[in-house]
Amino acid sequence: MAAERIEGPQVRDALERVLSSRTFARSERLRSFLRFIVEMEQRGLAHQLKGYTIGIDVFSRGDGFDPGTDPLVRVQAGKLRKLLSLYYASEGCDKPLRITIPTGGYVPLYERVPKEKTGRHDGFDADVVTAPFAHLASGRPDTDADALPRLFIREPATGDRLASVVINATRLWSNRLRAVAIAAPEERPIKEGGKPHPLHFELIAEGIGTHTLKLGLRHVSSETELMLCTGVYETTGDVLELGVIANQFAATHLTIPGSIYQFCKKHNLATDQMKCLDATYRYALEMTDAAYLGAQPSQQQWPELEPASEIITELPALTSLASLGR
Repeated sequence: MAAERIEGPQVRDALERVLSSRTFARSERLRSFLRFIVEMEQRGLAHQLKGYTIGIDVFSRGDGFDPGTDPLVRVQAGKLRKLLSLYYASEGCDKPLRITIPTGGYVPLYERVPKEKTGRHDGFDADVVTAPFAHLASGRPDTDADALPRLFIREPATGDRLASVVINATRLWSNRLRAVAIAAPEERPIKEGGKPHPLHFELIAEGIGTHTLKLGLRHVSSETELMLCTGVYETTGDVLELGVIANQFAATHLTIPGSIYQFCKKHNLATDQMKCLDATYRYALEMTDAAYLGAQPSQQQWPELEPASEIITELPALTSLASLGR
């Protein structure tokens, strides 16, 4: 691909296609970020695309914002690069003009892709190859260092109100979880070489009558049930009561000390990022020298953290940095 400056309608069309895509549908901040840098570059103001300017104009930071100490813009730029890569690897794979953001800066470049190199040739349906496991379609290893467990939720039977309410309540955790990613409703587990990804799990909810709810958590690859006798709940059917059940389930099984992480530890499936989150969580709880020495090395393996950086105890910030990959 040859990088070049391309002005006018072609760039605007490429931008709008990205912004209206399914890939970017849940990322309002990243859509605003991308629109801002492309429009600034097209207006001839690329020289103003600095961390300070973006922090103030895009993320509403105050005049005292210091990009040298606050990693917000770097973190969001890394996430934007990854989401753009995902878009062009899936639903945008047939687009002849691509927007890229080179590492180390914020000025976008535009690349024309030869016609013979557009389109998907790996046998995967673009609708089911979604973050953070889209790399499986390009032949990368099954367990990347920055991979997190991914939870797929089986659609309940038609008319199963109890299961539907609990599933909806569980999906509300999508933006709060730091340890497990909840797949979008249209996603399906991805197979590589005929085998499901080893970090794929499935939640199965089933209403039995009008007052009994059964919840099951299954490791897709091994077909191992993580929940057995604890998965049956008697309920009045009240929507708020069902919400409480879903919240208790998420807190017990979808968090760092939960069942999925314990299963991954037991079966040697924990990735570097999972181990880093676990060590950081332990330090946040204990605040001891020993816990600090356990968390610091695992955090400093991520490139966005300088060797001399203080340890990060806020899991949202750590997850954002770690998600930039190696």
